Amino acid sequence: MGITMLSLTLIDNNRWITEGISRYFAGKFIQIKNIDSDDVDLALSKVAGTDVLISELTAYGRDVQYFTELLLKVQRSSPATRIIVLTDLHEKAVTSYVVGVLAGVTFLSKTCSLKQLSDAVLGLPSSAEFAVGVRRTKQTLSPREFGLLRMLGQTSNLTDIGHKLHLSCKTISHHRQSIIRKLNCANNKELFSRLSRMGYQAKM
Repeated sequence: MGITMLSLTLIDNNRWITEGISRYFAGKFIQIKNIDSDDVDLALSKVAGTDVLISELTAYGRDVQYFTELLLKVQRSSPATRIIVLTDLHEKAVTSYVVGVLAGVTFLSKTCSLKQLSDAVLGLPSSAEFAVGVRRTKQTLSPREFGLLRMLGQTSNLTDIGHKLHLSCKTISHHRQSIIRKLNCANNKELFSRLSRMGYQAKM
């Protein structure tokens, strides 16, 4: 009977990623558990006690905000769990915001090498490097802008959003224009497309 050195939990609906990681670490004394679409809302309890969590920022129809909040809860409830965000999300304004919120989390692009991923799983020093381009800059979304993404994905009616947040339509419009600029979108249509890619239920 093998000795389990590490327990590793995966949250990603890309089966090529999860199966590839499972095959790579097979036989390396790492016990691997996948959280699928049926279990993602129970992820907090299922992650409890795991040594390493590898998670996407969008999966199973959940958006970036959902996963940011989930990973924050994991940090609070399981402080010993090492969290790795392995993502193909390239919206720097968003990822740099999430980096600032999730202090101590390792961020890697899905284009990283297997050695980089392995080092991160094993907690080696080289894994401390963030993925290229995710540090906070002037183009990073503000907390208010990040919080607006879900609402902007649900409706294009700025008056409705303003009523819910007790803000003027003009203020919401200003925030939306700032988001469009930071995400390098040409117009509202492209913004909706980007929001959809980030897991938000975008509607025109």
